[in-house]
Amino acid sequence: MVNVGLIGCGRISRMHFSSMKSFPDFQLKAVCDIDEKVLNEHMEKYQVDGYTDYHKLIQRDDLDLVVICTPNGLHYPMARDAFLAGKHVLLEKPIALNTREADQLIQVAEKSGKHFFAVKQVRYNPPILVLRDAIQNGHFGRLFSASLVIRWTRPQEYYEQSSWRGTKKLDGGSLLNQGIHYVDIMQWLLGDAESVYGKVDTVNHDIEIEDEAFGLIKFQNGVYATIEFSVNTYPHNLECSLTVMGEKGTVKLSGSAMNEIEIWHVKDYPKPAVGTGFPPNIYAGGLYQGSCPNHIYIYQDILRVLQDGNGHYIDGREARKSLMLVEKLYQSAQEGREVFMNE
Repeated sequence: MVNVGLIGCGRISRMHFSSMKSFPDFQLKAVCDIDEKVLNEHMEKYQVDGYTDYHKLIQRDDLDLVVICTPNGLHYPMARDAFLAGKHVLLEKPIALNTREADQLIQVAEKSGKHFFAVKQVRYNPPILVLRDAIQNGHFGRLFSASLVIRWTRPQEYYEQSSWRGTKKLDGGSLLNQGIHYVDIMQWLLGDAESVYGKVDTVNHDIEIEDEAFGLIKFQNGVYATIEFSVNTYPHNLECSLTVMGEKGTVKLSGSAMNEIEIWHVKDYPKPAVGTGFPPNIYAGGLYQGSCPNHIYIYQDILRVLQDGNGHYIDGREARKSLMLVEKLYQSAQEGREVFMNE
């Protein structure tokens, strides 16, 4: 049995609660939230202990895993404290606001001997898995270029629903928050980046962070890729797509959350029959959507690691790669130059 404590009972937490319920080997023992009304609702619903102070939760001796679903700027200190308290940690994206914090978290986790599980659930979208398999097995031949396009909607009301959204201190950035899952997919498929040239701007929202971002990335294997990211699409989400082109293949994954195969032209490799997986999360009555809720596969991995000793999973070091790419894009936009990953 894996005993769990969850910190942050906001919107994303319901994906964690439902995923835990899918496996009898997870036992939710305690929840934490600074909003007493929200906390009491979850204590009653799940019949568990509750805390407004997360330090009290992580010090419980009966917890194996701490799940952190709080605003982005709180991820680093809460995860650090949980590792120091001797707990395994499952951390929502982004794992930190910058690579300095991420590196410290990774070091603390390794010193503690506990597992650092990172939520990168988009990797489990069936079309993405099929494309990665085709690339890994050489069906594309040499890769040439790629294009990541995220044309989403986040109205001003979205940022006003919670005081932390849109702030530099607790949100960190729109590409860092809404876009990082798909930056992760791009680098997961194409390999390690070498450099990036980026531009960001705020053109349509009263927020401290960007609502548009653009980038040109060169990867170590010679592939060039572009990023077009916006949360200004009228009147609702338009697409979240990735096009990959190589000497023997052109594939475009699309849909509202990179969950469909729109184009598949690969030499001697017909378009595979693959489902779209779980549909994207729908918010505000359909006005905008999020990523596909594949959290159940993350929890499946956790059980495999903790119970069977199989050490392969998406960890902090994997999650750091997309964080570094976004961080370098921000640095490039600020300094007005190409920025290299090894700087």
